[in-house]
Amino acid sequence: MDFDYENLPAVRVTNLVKRYKNGTLAIRRLDFTVRKGEAVAILGANGAGKTTFLRQLTTELKPTSGTIEIFGLDAVREAGRAKLTMGVTPQEAGVFETLTAREHLELFGRLKGLGKAAARAASDELLEALELRAEAKKTVGTLSGGQRRRILVGLALIGAPPLLILDEPTTGLDPQSRRTVWALIKRAIGTGTTVIFSTHYLEEAENLSTRIAFISGGELVADGSLAALRARLPQKYRLSYANGSGPFPQPRVEFFETFAGAQQFIGDRRIGEYQLATVSLENVYFSIVGERIGEERAFEDE
Repeated sequence: MDFDYENLPAVRVTNLVKRYKNGTLAIRRLDFTVRKGEAVAILGANGAGKTTFLRQLTTELKPTSGTIEIFGLDAVREAGRAKLTMGVTPQEAGVFETLTAREHLELFGRLKGLGKAAARAASDELLEALELRAEAKKTVGTLSGGQRRRILVGLALIGAPPLLILDEPTTGLDPQSRRTVWALIKRAIGTGTTVIFSTHYLEEAENLSTRIAFISGGELVADGSLAALRARLPQKYRLSYANGSGPFPQPRVEFFETFAGAQQFIGDRRIGEYQLATVSLENVYFSIVGERIGEERAFEDE
């Protein structure tokens, strides 16, 4: 492959529009650029357009208008070449249920251009890292939903593609498995891999991303580092405390522009037990977008 990984943006989206046949406008003139090596979290309510957007990046879905470039390649006209740069974990995907976990990974390694020995070695490494070594010889159809989800993440990672596009990669995983997957994604980011992922887990976005983008109603409404997004709010601190005494005191939350202002509030009211922290990503999202992560919207694309 003769295209330029180093000097071109990993992804450049210009005036992207997607209108479904039923008239639903799922993506509205979206502009978005991701530099090589960035890790970008896409956040939004159900139906906000996240999956529609990612499916267009992966060439699975053609845009109505606008352009998508993957390392300088037109993702519509050169879809085959663009796909070669990607590892993808879709929100939902079938598996070859009669193959073993190792065979599944080896097959995708070979499809991505690895030799037989390299595909086997990469598969063994991923099975170890995904804590699936004991399941290596089991057919995928016999694995639990969480184990199958980890296999799908492994299929995206095998062959070390320069771009990972992951649609809610840890949905359905228990906390330990989720952290196992995070460790693998962090390792990929550490080697310079570009990662774009959607998630409903705010902790996941905070732990993995260098940038966070909010999508609402098919539009990109905010984009930046967590620090930059927090800076958009006039009130930077969140105070949680119990109001009143007795067996059932009422929980209260107050927001303050300054740390000193919060401290004065605590002192004036002689609050004994409290939690004071910078505003959370959820606070930032709700303030900017005006809806909570996971809320339903009027149209369904996800």
